[in-house]
Amino acid sequence: MPSSTHSSDLHLPSSSTSSPVSLSLIHALPIKLDRNNYILWKTQMENVVYANGFEEYIDDTKPCPPQELHTGELNPAFVQWRRFDCMVLSWLYSMLTPDIMGQIVGFQTSHDAWMALHKIFSTSSKARILQLRLVFQTAKKGVDPMLEYILKIKTISDNLVAIGEPVKETNHILQLLGGLGSEYNSIVASLIAREDDLSLHSVHSILFTHEQRLNHQHASSADLPFAVAHIATAPSTQHPKPHQPRFQSPQPRFQSHHSGNHQHVPFSHTRPYYRPHNRPANRSSSSALHRPPHIPTRP
Repeated sequence: MPSSTHSSDLHLPSSSTSSPVSLSLIHALPIKLDRNNYILWKTQMENVVYANGFEEYIDDTKPCPPQELHTGELNPAFVQWRRFDCMVLSWLYSMLTPDIMGQIVGFQTSHDAWMALHKIFSTSSKARILQLRLVFQTAKKGVDPMLEYILKIKTISDNLVAIGEPVKETNHILQLLGGLGSEYNSIVASLIAREDDLSLHSVHSILFTHEQRLNHQHASSADLPFAVAHIATAPSTQHPKPHQPRFQSPQPRFQSHHSGNHQHVPFSHTRPYYRPHNRPANRSSSSALHRPPHIPTRP
């Protein structure tokens, strides 16, 4: 019957057809097992194994046949089972990080390696959940750029999803806003006060825009002292004043006694510093004193 043929093909895939296809599928998978993504990695591996009909190897529902027949010859069923089990085991190895691979190197079957990984990560899953939730709730932006802060929150959220503890988008947004500094108080208040539902992507865009505005304000404030200093030290462009004598005589003010009003006499009409107390009786006698002596001429 067609159904029995299909069932036989599923449980006993031929090495010439199914194996190359299966290997190409496993090489296209991007997720390798590390300390933080066991649930996600396990889901991926189960889908690949079940889709290719090898689930009986990892869940041990198809045990290994005897290696030899009663005649002492090598059992063909054992050879086939071993070949497919080694292929599944190689899939597991190819999807592990080096430090995880070192913990299952000694296991000979895919089932033993699969169960060893389950024991390693299931015992620490509860503690891992508590640790990640604590890190998620206490994350702060600090001095990190907005992009790094958003990626940090997203990484923690992805790790929680990987171990079966997804974070609601509303809680993700609230934690993202709660870790911002005081310079974001205005934008946080406006986002919380909004009545419409904002997506996480929209919140990211708003925060990026606000960060750019803050950076622009800080850059303008930092340039202001340099601009003021440049203006203070720049040479004057005004025309120089005419040369003035280094020492200038004071311009005394004299009061006139001829009227009741005080009159200021300009400096050009006065003689500073020298005011003789006694004038000469007449101008001629004064001139005679300074006239050179007369020398009579010879006849």
